[in-house]
Amino acid sequence: MIKLGEGTFVSYILGKRIKIIAVDKEIAKLYINDEYKGKCDLSFILEKIHRLENKEQDIKGIIRDEQKMYDELREIIQNQNISSHYE
Repeated sequence: MIKLGEGTFVSYILGKRIKIIAVDKEIAKLYINDEYKGKCDLSFILEKIHRLENKEQDIKGIIRDEQKMYDELREIIQNQNISSHYE
């Protein structure tokens, strides 16, 4: 999450631009892809966004690990020699 100034925060989660603008110390306005979604509790929404950012990083790590595994399996399959003789 990036703090753009006093009370303005921006984050990108799963391709969506999340913007929070603090109205006061407790209330904020929430925008998703520049569309106003409503008011919310400032500390609650900042905490939730932080958790979502962490989950997104975990998901991206899992996808990278899974892709690496498939790449390695593909290489093994392509390089194996299959005998024409049955055992």
